[in-house]
Amino acid sequence: MRDDKVRSVGSSSSRNGRGRLLALAGSIVISAALIYAQTAEPPARQPGAVPGEQQEFVPGPPPSGSPPPAAELMAASAPVAGAATPFALPAGITPENGLQVNTIRVARALSVLFPEVKTIGGYRQDPLPWHPNGLAIDVMIPNHGSEEGIALGNQIAGYALANAKRWGVIHVIWRQGFYPGVGAPSWTADYGNETANHFDHIHIATNGGGYPTGDEEYYI
Repeated sequence: MRDDKVRSVGSSSSRNGRGRLLALAGSIVISAALIYAQTAEPPARQPGAVPGEQQEFVPGPPPSGSPPPAAELMAASAPVAGAATPFALPAGITPENGLQVNTIRVARALSVLFPEVKTIGGYRQDPLPWHPNGLAIDVMIPNHGSEEGIALGNQIAGYALANAKRWGVIHVIWRQGFYPGVGAPSWTADYGNETANHFDHIHIATNGGGYPTGDEEYYI
């Protein structure tokens, strides 16, 4: 197959021999930061918030006007990580119909890296643009209320943030924290239930990269 007919959604910098080390270090640092952040006082419930999944992408003011914990700032400014050699990603557990290429790449990478996850949602109808336009996935966390579940969620969210520039990730929402790929994080409003507040899943949105043509090859 000619190179000009294949869209590779991997990065040429993934061939950097030091990249794998950076990926591991970045993931560990961010995971630790997110674990620390989850021990901080959770945001106070805001009167008048309307629960509902359609509200999930709207950042809210920090609780009581306080800034986000320093650990969250660490997560938002994570270095771009890489891999030592390109690794072709097989189709994962996410239904890919309706998803754009960068979203598919993130979904496939997380399926390979975190086999504990059994469900990753993708395209669906929604009043907001992310899921209907193939720009977002929802990574469901098993036993999300346990220490192990929270640690797994922290690791996945941290890995997505560490690779934000490489993967085209524009924001991550996890446990009522809104983490932009670039910039300072914030709390979201309290929408009244675990799903709307992202306690049982991680929402990861990308910049899309266009709809697949069928010639794509996906790498990390």
